[in-house]
Amino acid sequence: MALRLTAEYINGSLKPLEPLDLKEGTVVTLYIEEQNQRQVHSALAIADRNRQSAPAEIWDNLPTDGAKNYRHYLYGHPKEEE
Repeated sequence: MALRLTAEYINGSLKPLEPLDLKEGTVVTLYIEEQNQRQVHSALAIADRNRQSAPAEIWDNLPTDGAKNYRHYLYGHPKEEE
């Protein structure tokens, strides 16, 4: 089984940032790749940062029918009305 995870080095130990599905005592091989802390972000954190970077009034003008009319917004097809 191959597994890729992110861990933080604290007091001489590596602490995974997400739960591991491993039995206690399982022996693993680690390949260490140091990351710049600013590059490690969750999708939620990235979305929140992008949301905050847009002016507040822009959110009031966004369409609310994006799921139904995605073809209109992506490809210019006629809008589907209710």
